Amino acid sequence: MQQNHVQSSLCFPEDFFRSRPGRSTAGLWKLSVLLLILLAAVHPQMTRAQQAVVTLDRDQIVLGEQVTLQLKVENLTDPAQTLHSWFKIEDTAGHIQVVKQGKMDTISVDGQTTYMQKLTITSFDSGSWQIPVIEPVVSDINHQQYALTTRPVSLQVLPVDVSQLKDYHPLKEILPVNYTDYTWLYIVAAILVLALLIVLLIWWLRKRKNKPRTGRPVIKGPPLTWALGQIDQLEKEGLVEAGKFKEFYTRLLDICRAYFDQRLSTHAFQATSKEMVLSLQNYLVRHQERLDLESFTNLSDYVKFAEHSPEVDQTKEAVGIARKTLQSIEKQILETQTKK
Repeated sequence: MQQNHVQSSLCFPEDFFRSRPGRSTAGLWKLSVLLLILLAAVHPQMTRAQQAVVTLDRDQIVLGEQVTLQLKVENLTDPAQTLHSWFKIEDTAGHIQVVKQGKMDTISVDGQTTYMQKLTITSFDSGSWQIPVIEPVVSDINHQQYALTTRPVSLQVLPVDVSQLKDYHPLKEILPVNYTDYTWLYIVAAILVLALLIVLLIWWLRKRKNKPRTGRPVIKGPPLTWALGQIDQLEKEGLVEAGKFKEFYTRLLDICRAYFDQRLSTHAFQATSKEMVLSLQNYLVRHQERLDLESFTNLSDYVKFAEHSPEVDQTKEAVGIARKTLQSIEKQILETQTKK
């Protein structure tokens, strides 16, 4: 159908194909022209050569506006021709900036391939700038490489006209700033903070000085004699009369613990009150003595940890229990040593 179309679309004079005497050369020339026309009509793709094309969707923008740049390589015959390298956009002066690079599209028709890519570019320099495109390179079947030339493309960048903007204002002079010197305020604040720290330090030192002694008593002389003497001295200090029950009971129990540690090696200071009472059961023969010691230690803990204020009679009874317990244990120790 294509040949019929070619024949019907081509019109020649009737005597074009007649050979005339003495004109054989002219006949051959006409025949050659006819064959060329037929080949072009039947195989139009043979007349299309590969080419590189660079185009802009518009050639004028304002500062910062974006425009689409299309790069295209057409009619590469497979496999005789292959694309060796693609376009490159370079601008050493910085007039053109590439904002976005799209992916490359490939279209193949009748054994010929077209490559195409779209780039988004912009410029922030007013003027006419030629887009510096490094041309693509094609390799043929013999591995020979050659560049495809392109037509130069220019972009006109126009400055933004702000003269018609309603919110546009001319430049103003630099306004003076009123400066207030707050150095004196900083000095006063520093003095107040320093004074507060000094007051807190003095208060802490006084509180530490008046804090009841909780260290272990040091025994000098026979343990029982020392312990009973310490209890007598504690009663004479008047702590109970002054309402300092916590200090009184703490020191009273510490005197007993120091005696137990010295005479029995019970580690009474590391034990709780209940553990201490259990460790002394072998030296308190009478059941009532164990009950009295347990009552005394419970009352001491109650005063120390619960801020309890016992009656005067309770305090006298506690002192008596402490004395009797120390004397009973000392007696039991001596009896045990005598039996040995």
